[in-house]
Amino acid sequence: MAKQVQSFNAEIKQLLDIVIHSLYSHKEIFLRELVSNGSDAIDKLKFQSLTHPSLLPDNWQPTLRLEPNKEARTLKIIDNGIGMTQEEVTQFIGTIARSGAKAFAQMNEEMKNKPELIGQFGVGFYSAFMVADKVTLHTQKAGTNDGTVWDSNGDGTYSIDSVPRPDGTGTTITLHLKEFKAEDEVQDFTDAWVLKSLIKKYSDFIAHPIKMKGEKDDETLNSQKAIWLKSPSEVTQEEYKEFYQHLSHDWNEPLKTVHYKAEGTMEFNALMYIPSKKPFNFNTQDSAFGLSLYIKRVFIMADCKELIPTYLRFVKGLVDSSDLSLNVSREILQQDRQVTQIRKNVTNKILGSLKELLTKDRTSYENFWNEFGATLKEGIPSDPANKEKLQDLTLFHSTSSDKMTTLEEYVGRMKEGQKDIYYITGDSLNQVSHSPYLEKLKEKGYEVLLLVDAVDEWVVDAVKDYKDKKLQSIMKEGLDIDTEEEKKQKEEELKQAETILRPVMDTMKKTLENDVKDVVLSERLTNTPVCLVSATQDPSAHMQKLLSQMGREYSTPVKRIMEINPKHPLFEKMLKATPEQQTKWSEILFAQALLNEGSNIPDPVKFSQQIAELMVQAAESTKH
Repeated sequence: MAKQVQSFNAEIKQLLDIVIHSLYSHKEIFLRELVSNGSDAIDKLKFQSLTHPSLLPDNWQPTLRLEPNKEARTLKIIDNGIGMTQEEVTQFIGTIARSGAKAFAQMNEEMKNKPELIGQFGVGFYSAFMVADKVTLHTQKAGTNDGTVWDSNGDGTYSIDSVPRPDGTGTTITLHLKEFKAEDEVQDFTDAWVLKSLIKKYSDFIAHPIKMKGEKDDETLNSQKAIWLKSPSEVTQEEYKEFYQHLSHDWNEPLKTVHYKAEGTMEFNALMYIPSKKPFNFNTQDSAFGLSLYIKRVFIMADCKELIPTYLRFVKGLVDSSDLSLNVSREILQQDRQVTQIRKNVTNKILGSLKELLTKDRTSYENFWNEFGATLKEGIPSDPANKEKLQDLTLFHSTSSDKMTTLEEYVGRMKEGQKDIYYITGDSLNQVSHSPYLEKLKEKGYEVLLLVDAVDEWVVDAVKDYKDKKLQSIMKEGLDIDTEEEKKQKEEELKQAETILRPVMDTMKKTLENDVKDVVLSERLTNTPVCLVSATQDPSAHMQKLLSQMGREYSTPVKRIMEINPKHPLFEKMLKATPEQQTKWSEILFAQALLNEGSNIPDPVKFSQQIAELMVQAAESTKH
């Protein structure tokens, strides 16, 4: 057949322009596309040869080759796969024309920003025009002697001719590379180092060897070691470790390896690692996270956030799926049921592995918790579907011992008569473990959870109760820790104390009317004179502080309630003080209460002066 020259129609020109200039974010991806096509062609030949052995040439070995030529500025991508007939070349390369071209024309502007074509051979092939001003394809179908040459410069026409392929079965794509200016920042695709790097990045785990001529002999550029496709029993610990370091650039041993194959309606392979140490930039704003995504061993994207929830962002690893929906560039995942299913599977598997670690190796789990516990807890308020699993994985510091505890363990140790699970929030363990809010609970032998991670305020708001036990802040009003019998014994005592101290309480309330909601007697203090508590429905002081740091400050500060300890000798002295002294002491006590809860005092200089005055007065009184 004589060589034919044909014109693309207007719709194809328009679509080709989008592919070349808009569709791919990195021009280097053309190599991934063309190598993937070659690998697919080899797979098809191997499959068809199972029923038609004669299709395989003598001594056939599956191979992909790269042949760069610096002088001619060409790059050849060669495979010995299934090849194509001339009809198939016209059909497959032309698929770009029939893949909804009219619909494309109607949605042109929208598709420039969000291409939604399904990835097909034609589109991946045309990515070559991002880097080449002319592309030549020479192919020959297995089992035939007829070759086909197709070429085009991408500007409106292409030619097609019948020419036997010298190498027989397979396909050779020759790219006549464009001249790029230095400011275009395009790599030299005839450079051996550049090609090796790109194969390592995108196609290292392709099942077939990708070869290129080295200084002396042919060099295989890809490892072909997709260990995630093997059975876990076939992979050594050294191989797991080596791949973890390749993937994460973390030279520490991973704490745990999670390797499994999901089967059923959604099939994929996953190999994931829980690190033993937090990276130095783990919680920085620009820190990337997510699993690497592969399609049939081909690297598609790193840091794929869609495959894992944010609170598992410490997990390193990959997912390899053969039927995930992708757009034409293989770069942007469609938000569909398959992605959701993979994410759900991955999450369940990781949480199950952490539960196993907690149960079987508590020391290792506590090491994990010290590194990533605050991150994992973010899932309790953000992932209701897994809230119960996550709260069972959560460890807490407590007043019981230096050993951390689960909620289940806490409930198992609760004292007879204890109604609730008690907790306190703050900025540091040192601060909360010495807090005056603990005084009465320590006296009764009740354990208190010490919560010092920023996320804990949201965690306790999401959990609310555990095994029918309410989570109760000891920094809120209405702390009910006495038995009915104890309440009856104290009822008369409190009435008398309130009658006696009413003048002082009124003075304090008037003095602090801009700062507190009320002044009441306390049942939680035994040694400290005063404390501030939040009303039941109000945010804690710690929560207000956190929101302020996040730039979400309340327009009007939420006032708290001041509780005073009726048994503290200070108030007996205060009753005998002058009105002016009572006012000063009220201000000092309020500042002390703020410091005790971990809040800043509004006027540190005034507070220091007031304390100095009291010290002078105390010194003078001892002289007389």
